[in-house]
Amino acid sequence: MPLNKSVLLKAPVKALNSTTKLVNGLIAMINELAQIMENEIVLIEGRRMKEHAELLKTKQRLTLDYRSTLKTVALQPQLLKEVPEDIRAAARGAAAKLSVVSERNAKVLRAAIVAVEKLAKTIVGIVKDEVLPKGGYINPNNRRMTMSYSPICKPVTGIRTA
Repeated sequence: MPLNKSVLLKAPVKALNSTTKLVNGLIAMINELAQIMENEIVLIEGRRMKEHAELLKTKQRLTLDYRSTLKTVALQPQLLKEVPEDIRAAARGAAAKLSVVSERNAKVLRAAIVAVEKLAKTIVGIVKDEVLPKGGYINPNNRRMTMSYSPICKPVTGIRTA
């Protein structure tokens, strides 16, 4: 039985339409992810952590969707070549924008992490200074503390009272 030519022609058209829809969806997803990252920068710089937590959930969900869609598109490189040039150019532009925004986002996040680490080190240092005994040397003859080494002094970890 011979195949109908109209059926043969419709299959590539359907594949092209689905690929075009997939690429358009990917572009929309990239734009949304870039906008979320820009908003995240503003929230981190403004130290609005409650709002950032909500935005982070959305960002994580969208990132997973983006990765899976990108894998789907990458598995079909031959169909991607058939997508109209204007849509491919829009995808390249959106990818470039996402790259720039994600670099800025990463820099801001690293700076926030460094600031928190410095704050934690400072707090730990202050607590250690207040809680832990101070080391030094004590002269056994007159019970006076010296902070430098002396051959007749014995090391101690706290001030002893006579």
